[in-house]
Amino acid sequence: MRELFKTVFYLSLIGAGATALLTLLKPFTVKHLTSRWQYYIWLSVTVCMLVPFWRFIPQRQAQQFTERFQPSVQMRQAGTQPAEQDPLYTDFEPTPAPHSETVNLIENGLSIYDLIAYVWLAGMGIFLTLAAGSYAVFLLKKRKNSIALENNSLFDEVKRELKIKRKIRIRISRDSDSPMLVGTLFPIIYLPIKAADENAVKMIFRHELTHYKHGDLLYKQLTLFVNAVHWFNPFAYLLSANVNQSCEVACDMAVIKNMSDSDRQCYMETILDMVEREQKNV
Repeated sequence: MRELFKTVFYLSLIGAGATALLTLLKPFTVKHLTSRWQYYIWLSVTVCMLVPFWRFIPQRQAQQFTERFQPSVQMRQAGTQPAEQDPLYTDFEPTPAPHSETVNLIENGLSIYDLIAYVWLAGMGIFLTLAAGSYAVFLLKKRKNSIALENNSLFDEVKRELKIKRKIRIRISRDSDSPMLVGTLFPIIYLPIKAADENAVKMIFRHELTHYKHGDLLYKQLTLFVNAVHWFNPFAYLLSANVNQSCEVACDMAVIKNMSDSDRQCYMETILDMVEREQKNV
């Protein structure tokens, strides 16, 4: 457990440094890199906080050094073996050193480092439990306050445009003013119950289906897991916020890429309207 936490701590330091550096370079990257590349850069930092890449470096040189060093170690150990005890002192028992119980505890592995490792593990478990519980409650609430929408020709048209064959359900939500895509295994798009013109609804479908096509839900879950593993690191939450922001920007840029000027105007108005509704509900 101690070694596992040590690895996590090293990964957390690497992620914190990379997040701080990218945050400082953000004004430069926004101007010179596409939105998709910005998204991939933040995503690569997320992966780096989970994968101990140094373990994949060949250890051939380290093994050669160990083989060269091993004979001298053995000789040193042979030279430091204690001599046989004098018979005059066979009945002598040394007085136990002070704090011997503490030393034994450390030798048995029950040290402060292990306690920190178990606190980290408990924190990760609590984080994942709360996240899974709140998400389950959220899904149950959304399903309870929504009704299914079947056979929508506009939705099918957008799916054909994006070449999506997966079955994705639509539900009309009574408790939200902004659309959203939820569910990785069984994706559902929730639409607000407030009426909107046909063109605006089509833009909403394009936005949410583009999220699905890019696998953004899976990436967000990966980011959530990084937050759980590095719950003690504030830079992990900053990384998550940047991933979510770059995800939305990359989605918007992908949607308007081949649009006409009038359609782009309609799309931006639709997005701004959804943002204003969200701010009113906060």
